[in-house]
Amino acid sequence: MIGRTGAAGRLYKAAIPPYHCRQMLAPRRLSVALVLAGILVVARTGSASLIVALDLPTMVTRADNIAVVDVVSVKSAWNPPHQRILTTIDLLVVDSWKGTAGPATHVLVVQPGGTVDDITMTVGGMTHFTPGERALVFLRGRADRASVVGMAQGKRAMWREPATQRWLVRAPDKAGGDFIRTTPATATAPVFEIRDRPLGDLRAEIRTLAAVPGGGR
Repeated sequence: MIGRTGAAGRLYKAAIPPYHCRQMLAPRRLSVALVLAGILVVARTGSASLIVALDLPTMVTRADNIAVVDVVSVKSAWNPPHQRILTTIDLLVVDSWKGTAGPATHVLVVQPGGTVDDITMTVGGMTHFTPGERALVFLRGRADRASVVGMAQGKRAMWREPATQRWLVRAPDKAGGDFIRTTPATATAPVFEIRDRPLGDLRAEIRTLAAVPGGGR
């Protein structure tokens, strides 16, 4: 577990990212202990989180479902103890590349952060969804309470190229996080994917990876 020691000698554990809360008329911050399974996050004094970058084979291995989806709705609410805001995203599967969530089925993603009335809570590096958008998602967990693999790395917006009408998959949005790799960088491998890719090419690569022992789990 990676940690960082502050001026007072306090150790900030790697598994607990900063959790910020702000009120529109009276800005303030609220630190909440949040553990995101499978993702290493280092708390920093700034607003960003340090998050371990995952390559595509690792993303495929960790995901229970990989699919092209349409975002049906995004709803935020306080949790029962009224300590933090959770957002529930309703996703409609368009094309399944791995897992049991077939086309026309719904998957609910629940993640920390969101806005209720005039209070907004954010987690650096956590991806955002917009109703009506189409995206490629890497999901882990049950279909009624899934999470996004790799935080911002596990959701990639899609767009249609006007000239060819083919679908392209955008590079992930960093969503306020800083991504680091645990292995030495190479000249040809950026720490974070930065290019858009044709949907068909990415589908073929992911399905090949999912068919490898361990990739399909």
